[in-house]
Amino acid sequence: MKYAEQYQSNHIYHVRYQKSKNPDAYLRSHETELLLHDGAENMLKRLGINLKTLDIEKLHNEYNSLYSKKETLQKTYKSAEKEINAFNRKLDNLNQYLNRTSHVQQISDRKTEKDQTTL
Repeated sequence: MKYAEQYQSNHIYHVRYQKSKNPDAYLRSHETELLLHDGAENMLKRLGINLKTLDIEKLHNEYNSLYSKKETLQKTYKSAEKEINAFNRKLDNLNQYLNRTSHVQQISDRKTEKDQTTL
């Protein structure tokens, strides 16, 4: 988005530079804009974006759509994460209960065995 906006806003300087009768003087007076244009153009080409069909409005709409989808998915993820944590707490509690029950049962079984051996 950043490079597309830079490219579009500084493209007029590039066109004027190419049409200029004195390109050196134009370059000196608009060097920053031309450098921004060329840098943005190189990055967009690296990213495989066709500069002739570049549509900033379409990119903004797509970005906004993806951003809202991302936020929805993040909310779903956080909700699922809370649910998992609640289930893990319940599982830990259940495991503690079962271990205590089995531990108490083992003790009572040992007492029963001792009583039977003494008889």
